[in-house]
Amino acid sequence: MKVIISYILNMMPYMLISIPIFMLVRYLIYKKTKIFNLKREILLLIFYLFLVGLFSQTIIPKYDSNNNIIVSKVRLNLIPFKIIYDTIIELKKGNIYYLIISLLGNIVMFIPIGFFIKLLYRYNDKKIVLIGFLISLSIEFIQIFTGRETDIDDLILNTLGVYIGVIFLKNIKKC
Repeated sequence: MKVIISYILNMMPYMLISIPIFMLVRYLIYKKTKIFNLKREILLLIFYLFLVGLFSQTIIPKYDSNNNIIVSKVRLNLIPFKIIYDTIIELKKGNIYYLIISLLGNIVMFIPIGFFIKLLYRYNDKKIVLIGFLISLSIEFIQIFTGRETDIDDLILNTLGVYIGVIFLKNIKKC
């Protein structure tokens, strides 16, 4: 739980700084279209803040106390489903952290993307999953150049998370 809270606390400054940018862009769009729907604007703001928080934790390089970029030891994994093997090994050692952060975290982190795109736009499910895949692919590609890990499993799990978000919203709408 401490790890999740630390991620949220790390996201907050980026999210707060980005609010005026969102407000300015939405105001300019309103001036042009003269269309305003408060519910939609609130949902767009929440989705926007989520994306800013996500990008702040996945794209921006991490720094140590000396202001040096922290470079991952394992920088590139192109072996599909290696994370499942690694998770089993870590669980045998009693390390549940790896399961929560690496496996479940990559899925849960992208559920809002599928959920919000389905909620806010009239795209079919395949297009939403493709958009989520492309967002994840972009993040993984950028991570190659920022000293962070790039992992094919992140791409697979993130895309699964997008699909779960779509299915989740569809089930809520049925109720």
